[in-house]
Parts: sequence; structure tokens; C-alpha cells
Amino acid sequence: MWAPRLFRCQLVKPRAIVAAMTPYRDILAIPAQRRLLFAAIPADFADWFDYVAVVALIAYVWGEGPVALALLALAFALPYVVAGPLLAAWVDRADLKLVLLLSNLGRGVLTFALVIAPNVEILLLIVLLRGIVDSAFTPARQSAIQLTTPEPLLMAANGLHQGINQASKIVAPACGGLLLALVPAQGVFVINGVLSVVAFLILLGLKLPPRAHIEHDAEEPFFARVAGGIAEFGRNRVLLAVLIFASAANFTFFLYDTQIALLTSQLGYDATAFGLTITASGIGGMTGAYLAGLMRPNRPLLLMALAALVSGPVTVGTALAAAWGVAIPFPLFCLVMAVMGGTTVFMLVPYRSVIQSETPPDRIARVSAAGEAAMTTAMMAAPLLGSLIVTGFGVPAPFIVGGGLIILLGLGALAFAFRR
Repeated sequence: MWAPRLFRCQLVKPRAIVAAMTPYRDILAIPAQRRLLFAAIPADFADWFDYVAVVALIAYVWGEGPVALALLALAFALPYVVAGPLLAAWVDRADLKLVLLLSNLGRGVLTFALVIAPNVEILLLIVLLRGIVDSAFTPARQSAIQLTTPEPLLMAANGLHQGINQASKIVAPACGGLLLALVPAQGVFVINGVLSVVAFLILLGLKLPPRAHIEHDAEEPFFARVAGGIAEFGRNRVLLAVLIFASAANFTFFLYDTQIALLTSQLGYDATAFGLTITASGIGGMTGAYLAGLMRPNRPLLLMALAALVSGPVTVGTALAAAWGVAIPFPLFCLVMAVMGGTTVFMLVPYRSVIQSETPPDRIARVSAAGEAAMTTAMMAAPLLGSLIVTGFGVPAPFIVGGGLIILLGLGALAFAFRR
């Protein structure tokens, strides 16, 4: 029976609650996992801490317009689409600890370089280079998680890592923005560079077991090895199914994600309320990661489907309420945002667990990077379409379309899960 342990302890007995927490205790009992998790806190915060400062420097200090901000978005995203899969072919053969160390140190050095960027062109180049360096970190971390985690604990490990990542997306930009009120953008860059150095120092003590390399592609040209990450999805139906699901889900989420401020305004809430709804979404995301980590890993696609079948109706229902002028009490709207954020993150934890459990150790970095590239590409394509839908049909429209697509995606994944 695949039902999560958490659901079986709803008639709350203290012993049952302790049993539900066992996967997390087991993960934290692994020294390498503890160090990876402690390093993830400054490393993931470094990804988001100076975002507000970079935007403020471009838009308010240098007075640049939408073209520069659009180029900034590309500089943040493109490395994970282009450089990530290329670097992953090297990561699969390199010393993992060395990759983790160099990527954090390189990110720190390039963040310090932002302090002396004289104009927007140099700043964008540094952001791009920093993204290229950082694009090696994610596949290396996925490989390290696979290497140090027993398969029954993969969901718990990914739940913890995803929870830290989700917290970073919410807390780090807010902290950076608050700090920006006290110091110039260059001061924020210095502190962010220190975060990467802290992650580097934590990882110095990381002890990883040796990797069992399978050198079946030892003589292959470099680009053939790069293609091996994509080819792995074609050889494994489960891998392909979760990639299609995750990429399609990412597309539908970002179809309406950038329109949330407009929906909040249409429902009659002000800018302060919008900030609180984003916080609620972040709390939901952390909760979703925590709950997903408690699930048994034997039916991951079923878990993803069920999360989609919760997310889709909630999204469509909220959009219809806005379209029909139905007043939604603010606490209820915050709960809706928490559910939307939580189910989104809930789907990512099984996806990463499947990547680690179904991929041979000698190509985990390439497969992970190929998957990240596919999801990032889907993410980049969706906001423009979402804005066109808003222009043509009104603010609730992309939420209705996106929620409907998520429902169809969930039904398709449900059918696939039960057919296996």
C-alpha cells in the first residue's frame, strides 16, 4: 500500500508522529547528507539574495529600461539551458567534491566582481558567467545526493533539499531587499559573495564515498556524452514520463505565475496583501516539500498526479471567482496560495527522486542537467503566452487555462501510473 505514513497517523498518537519523522532522522544521521544540507542553506540563499539589488541597480541607479531587465532574465536562465548540460558531461567524470567546491568558490568570486561592475553590459556578463559556474552545482549536488542516500530515503533527502530551496526563494530576496534600504547594492553583493564562501567552507569537510564509474562511454566524443543525458530519457519510460510531467507542469505554472499580482489586484487586495500572499505561497511550498519527503517512493508518478488534481481545481476555482466578481476573504485567498505553492513543490520532490533512483551513477549529472534544461525552457516560454492570454481574454484567463491543463496532466499521469 502506497499511502503515506503521515496520512496513517491522523488519529494522532505520539508514537505515530515519531514514526512519520523517521525518514528525516535517518537522513540527518548520514554525515555527508548533514553537510550537504548545511551547505545548501548559504548556497541556495546565494542564488536569490542579491536579485533585488541587481534589479535595483539596473532600473533605479543606472536608469535602464525593459530591454536591460529582459536581458537580465535571460542571463539568469540561459546558463541552465545551454551550459548546464555541457558541464554535466564533465561533472559525471570529475571529483564531485571538487565540483561542489569550485562552483561555490567561483560563484563567490563572480559575485564579488559585481561590486566593481561599471555599467549594465559588464554586470550582465558577470551574471551570465556566474550562472554558467552555478549550472555545474545543481547536477553535482544531485549526483552527491544519489551517492550518499539509500534509495528508500531519496524522497526524504529531496524533501529537505527542496524545502531549503523553497525557503531561499522567499526569504533571501526579502532579506536582500530589506538590506538594500540600509546599504547600497554593492554592499548586498559583498554579503552575497560571503554566503558562497561560507558554503565553500562547509563543503571542505564533505566526505563522499567513491563513485563506481561505468566507463561504457569512455571513448565517446564529448558531445556524444552530452547527448547521453538526453538519450537516457528515451531508454526509460518512467524517466521520460516524469520529465514530460515536470516540464509540462512548469509551463502551466509559469503561464499564470507572473500574473498573480494582477489577479490579487482584481480581487481587491493592495500591494501589502500581495506580499503576504507570496509569503503564504512560500510557506505552502516548504510544507509541500516536507510532506513529500514523508511519502513512500514506490509510486512517485501517482503522487505527482494527485498533487496536480488538487492544484488544478483550486487554481481554476479561484480564477472563476475573480472572473465572476465573487469576494474571497483574504485568509482564504492566502490558504489558496499556500495550496498552489505547496502542490507545485510537492510535484518536484518525486521528480528528483525518480531521476536519482532510475539513472545509472555514471550519467546522473547529465540526466539531471538535461531535465533542468527542459524545465527551464518551458518556464521561459510560458510568461509571454500568459501575458498574451491576459491581453486577449482578461486576468483570470491564464489561471483557468493553466489550471485546466494541470487537471488534464494529472489525469494523464494517473492513467499512466495505474497502467504500470
